Amino acid sequence: MNVIPITSASRFAAAATDAAVSTLRLPVAPQAVCRIRFSPDAKMGQALSPAEALLEAERYPGLHSVALDGPGDPLASIAATVETIAQLKKRYPELRITLTSLGFDGARYASDLATAGLDHLNLLVDTLDPATAQQLYAWIRPGKKTVPLKTVVPLLLEEQAKTVEGMVQAGVTVSIRTTVYPDVNADQVGAIAETMAAQGATEIALLPFSPDPQQTDVPAAPTRMQMEQICKLAGQHMNAAILEQPVDSGCSSAASCCGSGGTVQAGLPQPTKARPRVAAVSATGMDVDLHLGQAKTILIYGPRADGLTCLLETRQAPASGSGENRWEQLAEILHDCFALLVASAGQRPREVLSSRGIRVIVTEENIEGTVDVLYGGGKKPKCGN
Repeated sequence: MNVIPITSASRFAAAATDAAVSTLRLPVAPQAVCRIRFSPDAKMGQALSPAEALLEAERYPGLHSVALDGPGDPLASIAATVETIAQLKKRYPELRITLTSLGFDGARYASDLATAGLDHLNLLVDTLDPATAQQLYAWIRPGKKTVPLKTVVPLLLEEQAKTVEGMVQAGVTVSIRTTVYPDVNADQVGAIAETMAAQGATEIALLPFSPDPQQTDVPAAPTRMQMEQICKLAGQHMNAAILEQPVDSGCSSAASCCGSGGTVQAGLPQPTKARPRVAAVSATGMDVDLHLGQAKTILIYGPRADGLTCLLETRQAPASGSGENRWEQLAEILHDCFALLVASAGQRPREVLSSRGIRVIVTEENIEGTVDVLYGGGKKPKCGN
């Protein structure tokens, strides 16, 4: 399971519940399938389980659409992705659901995804040229093993073409997402649009590459004029637009989605009247450093009567050996907690706890600092010893 630096991960900035929110981005994919050479090194964020995704959607009563994306590729963990879509569609039949992917196995799973309720696919296509693809990708992993680029690139291009056709046949609309890298693929965008339109895609969205200031030997950012010219060329073949808000993708790169008003990224859970507290497991009492299954006691944090957020009490964790019932017991013990901080946890306890309204957050940071983030990031003073 991925460990997230919670106090510095911008994707987990708290988002207030807002009835005006129309689109919610949900990170649901734990497994990356590739890496772009020009992406800075960074730890992947934590993906939401289907139950956690549903809980997040429930925070926004005016929600019209959901976009499923990173930190990995949703098609790489297809069972969880299909379950997430099906649960969202069952609860909200009118909800429009979009998925962003590189496209491996898209044709194979198109029918299952459409049956579950997928409406739209954003397919990440940065080139149709094998030589250029080898320039762009550091590695590609269509399964459990990384495959040499010379071998896997032709497979990727073939899979993307099949994915467009398969999704369209299944009744899923397809849009293309292309990051523009000057002197690498900028002169190919028109051909991408022409080819993908012929296969059934309806639009292309262009994202300008934004280099990290600390990186060297990477392409420069395209100018606005360059982007407008490229967009005009692509627009000869399908609807085209320039996007500016990046999202996570299975490529550890800046894929894109619409950044219009009313769109928010799924954030950290927030305290409620019924669940005002945070639970944490720790061997030292200072850092989140225990696997959930190893915990014998649970630290409980929350606001005191004077408003200060502090350690309030400790509670005994259920004894091991009781199977799945152990996690049901834990949910009862944490009946007033909205989040549980752990260094690691199995998939099943996460599912059980999230179904009971408790978000499991995997991190290895200082407990007080992390709790502070959950309660507003420094808006309240800390307790003294």
